[in-house]
Amino acid sequence: SAGNIPFPTTPPNEGFEGRRFVGYQIYDGLYRWNGEQGDQIPTPQLALAEAVEMLDEITWIFHLRRGVKFHDSTPFTAESVVFHFDRVSKKDSPHFDELLAPLNASNFRYIGSYAAVDAYTVKIITKGPYAFLPDDLTFINFASPTAVERYGNKEYNQHASGTGPFIMTKYIDGQVMELTANQEYWRGRPRLDKIILYPQPEAASRPAALQSGDVDWAEVPPPDSVEQLRTQKYQVFLKPYPHGIMPQFNLYRPPFTDQRLRLALNYAADREGLAKLINNCGYPASQYYYKEHPFHDPTFEGYKYDPARAKALLAEAGYQPGSLRLKFAYTTGGSGNMWPGPMMEKIQSDFKAIGVETELIPMEWNTLISIFYDGLNHQKWRHLDIRWASPGPVARTSLNVFLSKQPHGAPNSQGYGNPAVDDLYTRAARTFDPEQQTRLLREMQEAVVRDAPFIAWMHDLNLRVLSPKVRGYVHPQSWFVDLTQVWMER
Repeated sequence: SAGNIPFPTTPPNEGFEGRRFVGYQIYDGLYRWNGEQGDQIPTPQLALAEAVEMLDEITWIFHLRRGVKFHDSTPFTAESVVFHFDRVSKKDSPHFDELLAPLNASNFRYIGSYAAVDAYTVKIITKGPYAFLPDDLTFINFASPTAVERYGNKEYNQHASGTGPFIMTKYIDGQVMELTANQEYWRGRPRLDKIILYPQPEAASRPAALQSGDVDWAEVPPPDSVEQLRTQKYQVFLKPYPHGIMPQFNLYRPPFTDQRLRLALNYAADREGLAKLINNCGYPASQYYYKEHPFHDPTFEGYKYDPARAKALLAEAGYQPGSLRLKFAYTTGGSGNMWPGPMMEKIQSDFKAIGVETELIPMEWNTLISIFYDGLNHQKWRHLDIRWASPGPVARTSLNVFLSKQPHGAPNSQGYGNPAVDDLYTRAARTFDPEQQTRLLREMQEAVVRDAPFIAWMHDLNLRVLSPKVRGYVHPQSWFVDLTQVWMER
């Protein structure tokens, strides 16, 4: 559903969809998500590291797999890890990539130092006790140092080389990417010979391509096409997972510095009506996490449609019907954003019903992502009130977006800050007891949702449709998928 073929770097652009179809196919990390099963939310599993030991609460020793090679046939070693860490985190590195650095920054936030102990051993020392390092390391994937040195950062995309299950054998920006099975992949050769990726940002074009036989796999087709596709014997997959549409308020300036207004818009959203509009391919969100998630707080009701309460809060904040006009930026498509067009028209109507006028401002998805990373430094964000957001909180670290300080030292991207929230996250990150982590992160999620820095709006159901010929696919409770076991029936 992306607007373009994701750049094949580390990480790719086009959001998590770029990681799903390109990043985790070309590259590996020290850890991987176990997306080969669908019964549980995936967790970090050892990958390029085959063993880990902790010397104390801050010193991690990773023993790397031997015999792993990059696609250019060069060996993966401890120096490969150090080279990549330098490339995306040290400005004085000769191969520092200023475009990749901010995209990797949150995953380096707690890494104090790192070094190669020997050819197949890496030591990482965190800035303090930090139990979530495995989550961070799933997002740090390794490019071939030889390819980077030979082609440079600017030309690397045309010569991408990782250790992953598929090798990039064709890449035409804006048109197509071809991924070919890595015969020497350390987890075993993928069952597919090739994966061919086409960008199709228009939702209606995706089922058409499927029905014509041009593709065998279509992401998020229009909701009204689902029953027809089922009737035609296509495989339709829907399942709750950690992903949703949660528009964010700009808290750097009025009017959303007033919590009453934030609460009013949360109660103004007709989620049940929207679910019907999208043929129940998504479902109402009352909190950041869905009911079955361990971080969901069962003691907190969250937000439901209550226009009378919304109007009362609006009046209490000093706004008369028609006196408040908001600018709401949204994406027209791309990267798992469900169906922005009809969804935005619906929420515009919901806001109007309580007397709030909303100007809808369409933006390209990567522009909205850059606003997220740049925060107040982004010129466009300074003039917006709300922005579309589609968080995929797959990791325990996902809640760090609500911390007061981000990796670059500035307030977080939307200007939200709560000392109690910061404390709960810090305590969770410092404990290695899973039950205590879960309790603290649940409390943190509740505290954030009560503050309402975003609209708890819709949970995604991860809709995708596959040809009857596709076999071996497991629909995970994750934004990411394992394509190594997928095969095609002739």
